[in-house]
Amino acid sequence: MLSGRFDCDLTMAECIGHAVLWIIISILTLGIGAFVYPYALARFVISRTYVVSAGRRVGRLKCELELGSQLGHVILWFILAVLTFGLAYFVYLYRVGKLAADRTVITPV
Repeated sequence: MLSGRFDCDLTMAECIGHAVLWIIISILTLGIGAFVYPYALARFVISRTYVVSAGRRVGRLKCELELGSQLGHVILWFILAVLTFGLAYFVYLYRVGKLAADRTVITPV
């Protein structure tokens, strides 16, 4: 049986830069960027994560979310959020997490 753990190579500077970028995008798009941000965040973190076994990296996680496949999902949840006065956005965040996990593969290092 294979056992291991995850190791993420994110620095605080990268996190702050990514957050600032998406804050600016959300302001410029009048909040619409906030619906794309959860995908970008999941992909950002997952794509910098490695599988470590016996003290060495044996694999890398790769999130294969693409804007084209997300667009219909974003539009649907945007409409639901508007109709529910923003309450659906909280469920949307969990749905994005599930979608990101479903589209993640492990590639050998």
